[in-house]
Amino acid sequence: MQASSDPSKVTLDTASELLVEIGQRSAEIDEARRIPDDLFDSLVAAGYCRMLVPRRHGGPELGLPAALRVIEALARADGSVGWTVGQVQLAHLIFACLPETAQRTIYAHGPDTTGAGAVAPKGRATPQEDGHWRVTGQWPFITGCEASSWVYLNTMVFDGRSLRTTPEGQPETRMVVVPTKQMEILDTWSVMGLRGTGSHDGRLSGHSCAEDHTFTLRPGEPGSDRAIHRIAQSGLIIAASAIGIAQGALDEIVTLATGGKRPAFGSRRLAESPLFHDRLGEAAATVRAARALLHTESEAAWTVDGAEAAPLDHAALRASAARAVALAVTATDTAHNLGGGSAVYDHSPLQRRLRDIHTASQHFVAGRDMYAALGAVLAEVETKPGTP
Repeated sequence: MQASSDPSKVTLDTASELLVEIGQRSAEIDEARRIPDDLFDSLVAAGYCRMLVPRRHGGPELGLPAALRVIEALARADGSVGWTVGQVQLAHLIFACLPETAQRTIYAHGPDTTGAGAVAPKGRATPQEDGHWRVTGQWPFITGCEASSWVYLNTMVFDGRSLRTTPEGQPETRMVVVPTKQMEILDTWSVMGLRGTGSHDGRLSGHSCAEDHTFTLRPGEPGSDRAIHRIAQSGLIIAASAIGIAQGALDEIVTLATGGKRPAFGSRRLAESPLFHDRLGEAAATVRAARALLHTESEAAWTVDGAEAAPLDHAALRASAARAVALAVTATDTAHNLGGGSAVYDHSPLQRRLRDIHTASQHFVAGRDMYAALGAVLAEVETKPGTP
């Protein structure tokens, strides 16, 4: 990766010094539970935190398919870095759903504004007489919140003490975007994997948010459908990170094998074993299948406006992302298993990859519910609108 003096351009050099540095600092990132400031600054300077910023705000508007390739390359170097940069891109997708007045405020200082947030509606928003919204709540899993300038937070809408519902009987939700400095960050990120993402909880207590820094998430409304479609693409972003982690795991086991590893009581080096060849080849093909699925789906999703997306398109997008993650998990498990006893130590990159991929797979976008939603559409069963 190379820095660009033009903020509208982003280039990817998969053999760059920055990628090498990221890989060399993986243990440090894990231990710090966040990306160190100097490394994050390098990512920003190289343009990797503005990939999806619109051109009218100085960004390259690279497009999701191209951005996913960058996210995968970063996750191949280090899972936490790829995941974090991916979540910054999701924030830009969500910011683009706000009225233009709010977008101009967010990008007032240029396209390198960074964002974070939470899609789960863990807060409550109540309309006020002055036209603002009163927002209260605590949201978990806000990746990169310590390095962000703005944060998006999903809420359930209340009228006084009464929960507002849609005509289908579902809770009405509204996304709010506030300056991160106005949110209390709680140190909660002590976890198994993706430790370097700094995905702490955030809390607001009675924050006043202007109307133009919010948008509703109500299926059937053109503006909401566009936002829901953008949020659904978060699954593709997470899948890109998972594929990068899996490819990194394959890199690690190949390095281990070609470095002369000999299994305990084995008569030959691991790299000479036909069984190793078979399992490595299958794992590599599995990653390639996941990557092909991801990019086929991302090309289709990026060209469709939310209001034009058919139920089948929406369900297939989510199910494909879940499947790509599952394939990445399978390949990573194989790589770790092939590493034998040497892969169980804390210093082993394979051990870190295993922790990272299984933490990634716990995200709701990777759940089996995504398959059920697609199956229901294919079976022509009417379902209620669910999570965006």
